Amino acid sequence: MKNITLLFCLFLANILLGACSGGEDEKKEMDEGKGAYALFLKKSITVSTGESQTDVVVEWAKTSWEITLGEGDIVKSVTPTSGGSNTGEKQYTKVRVSCGANSTMKKRTQTIHLFDKTNETTVDLLVEQEPPFKSVTLTVDPSVKYQPVVGFGGMYNPKIWCGDNLISASQLDKMYGAGGLGYSILRLMIYPNESDWSADVEAAKAAQANGAIIFACPWDCTDALADKITVNGKEMKHLKKENYEAYANHLIRYVTFMKEKGVNLYAISVQNEPDMEFTYWTPSEVVDFVKQYGARIRETGVKLMSPEACGMQPEYTDPIINNAEAFAQTDILAGHLYQGFTDLSSGYVKNRHDYICGVYSRIQGKTWWMTEHLFNDGENSDDSSKWEFLKWQYSLNHLGKEIHMCMEGYCSAYIYWYLKRFYGLMGDTDKRSPTSEGEITKNGYIMAHYAQYATETTRIKVVTNNEEVCATAYLDEKTGEVTIVLLNLNGASQWLEIPLAGIKKASAVETNETKNMEVIDTGLMESAEGITVLLSANSITSVRLTFK
Repeated sequence: MKNITLLFCLFLANILLGACSGGEDEKKEMDEGKGAYALFLKKSITVSTGESQTDVVVEWAKTSWEITLGEGDIVKSVTPTSGGSNTGEKQYTKVRVSCGANSTMKKRTQTIHLFDKTNETTVDLLVEQEPPFKSVTLTVDPSVKYQPVVGFGGMYNPKIWCGDNLISASQLDKMYGAGGLGYSILRLMIYPNESDWSADVEAAKAAQANGAIIFACPWDCTDALADKITVNGKEMKHLKKENYEAYANHLIRYVTFMKEKGVNLYAISVQNEPDMEFTYWTPSEVVDFVKQYGARIRETGVKLMSPEACGMQPEYTDPIINNAEAFAQTDILAGHLYQGFTDLSSGYVKNRHDYICGVYSRIQGKTWWMTEHLFNDGENSDDSSKWEFLKWQYSLNHLGKEIHMCMEGYCSAYIYWYLKRFYGLMGDTDKRSPTSEGEITKNGYIMAHYAQYATETTRIKVVTNNEEVCATAYLDEKTGEVTIVLLNLNGASQWLEIPLAGIKKASAVETNETKNMEVIDTGLMESAEGITVLLSANSITSVRLTFK
């Protein structure tokens, strides 16, 4: 019994001694861990879209730490991956984080874990990386319809002005033929001498055979019918009022001549730029002529266009619209844009722009056409660096932007000046030509985007959420196809999303400084209700969407 009691006492003593010894160790561990920590000085960082290196700082004291990577592939490496010690006061360690490029079109994130070995706790650093291209959303609404779009084209080089720079049949075919640029409107000069009329017949027939609309405009009322008047101190040719009937007969003979040769003119103009020196007309004279002889001219089967003033200014356009008799005989309201249209920072130009864009709402279902403009800044300089028309950026920001703004302004047809000229749609032999003779210029390809994707359609509503991406959209009411022409005026690429249900097929072509209407990829959006397109910097892109 005594032995049992002794053994029990020894056992109890061991337990008590062990308990006392364990408490001392625990206290020692608690003392050592007091004030221990490891953390990142930042909770998150944003890294560039390309490959990059950035530094982050670990603040620590009285602990060792270790870095590991969370799920993701932004971070390629971290140096160092461990550090710290169980002794010492607060310290800082710089950590180099190396990241790979974002090749996706989405924002990416990845977490870096910092493990505090003393406290057995983890803090995180969030790494964020934007996609390499800005995302632009394009909202298309085919139910909202605007003006009909007839087509696009240019002025046929007239023999009396361009005798050594005419357009060959093969060159014309590049623009109007099957597999060509898709131009569908050809403008002719009505020569004052009737013996010259046959010069343009073959070209007109060739374009017409490819489905093009042919219209013609007179510059010169002929010497026989004219007198001279002084306008603002300048002597100008002028059609005498008593010769109005003879002049109408001159135009009618032209229509008849072309018809007999196989060319069915779509329209004829009363006068090219009546406000200029070719043959000067006052606004009231244009109105009087259209009232008196418009019906006779239209009886030949052509449409009549007027007033076709140099700047489509109200002084000439309003009298035609506001006179019921003259307006009844005017099928197409025509004008040029030589007094400015796109530079809305100018109050004068903005007023003109707003006036022209407001015309469509006033013409009772008729159409207005932009029948002449050109861009040739710097052509008279001996310094080739000042030939702006050679530069892609100039072409995009002038011709591209103007056609876009005309379409937004309810224009139904856009016709450039000379088809073949160093500042035109096809290169010539001039030393200033950006291409060799007969080759298509950048202007020519810009026009082709609209010619191939907007001709014989109805413009529909489209909205972008980025003002540097300009878009117009079109509906082919026969096929149900939707087409979109886009200008990316930004110096960076843009990732375009078009959320539109029911797309069965999508295609796109792009022109930029190095490409000419090259096919580019389109992809499905994640929701499968729409497509994506990458717009390169400073480019024009056309998209075709099929729903059947």
